[in-house]
Amino acid sequence: MTSTRAQMVAKAADLIARNGVAGTSIGDVLKAADASRGSVYHHFPGGRSEIIAEAVRFSAGRVDDGLAEAVRSSPTFIVADIAAMWRRVLADTEFAAGSTVAAAATARDTDPAVADVAEQHFVRWEDGLAAGLRSRGFDSERSRSLAVTILAAMEGAVVLCRAHRSFEPLDLVVKEISPLLTSPE
Repeated sequence: MTSTRAQMVAKAADLIARNGVAGTSIGDVLKAADASRGSVYHHFPGGRSEIIAEAVRFSAGRVDDGLAEAVRSSPTFIVADIAAMWRRVLADTEFAAGSTVAAAATARDTDPAVADVAEQHFVRWEDGLAAGLRSRGFDSERSRSLAVTILAAMEGAVVLCRAHRSFEPLDLVVKEISPLLTSPE
C-alpha cells in the first residue's frame, strides 16, 4: 500500500469505528487523511464501497493478530486477552471508537458488500477461537458455542463500554465467561 492509500484506509477504519459505515463519507476520509479528491479515484477506483471494505479488512487484520495471540493462551486467558485488546482501543480513543467490523456488519441494508466482508471476518474469528478451544480439549460443539458466545459478549461489551464510558461491562463479561473456560465438559 502506498502511504496515501494506507493513510486513507487507516483513517476510514477509525471513522467507521467512531461513526459507523453510514456516518463515514469520502469527504470525511479525505479530510482525516489530508488527501485530495483525486486520490480516491486513483487508489480506490471502486469509490466509497472499496475504501470502506478495505478499512474493514485493515481493522479485522489488527484484531486477527490479537485473537491469534489470545488463542495461543490457555482457555482461561482467552477472554482476558481479548478484553485487554478492547480495553486499549477504548482507552486510546476515550470510549469514542468501537468495532469497525461490527459497524460494518450492521450496514447490510446500505452497504451489503461491506457487510459481507464483516461476516467473513466474524466467521474466521469464530472458527479460530473454536479451533483454539478444541486444541485445549473442548469438543467441537462446545468449542463453537463458546467461540460465538465470547465474540458476541465482547462485541456487546464494547458497545456498552462506549455507552457508559466505563470498562465495567468488559470486566463483567470477563468475570462471567472465564469460568466457562476452566475445563472442557
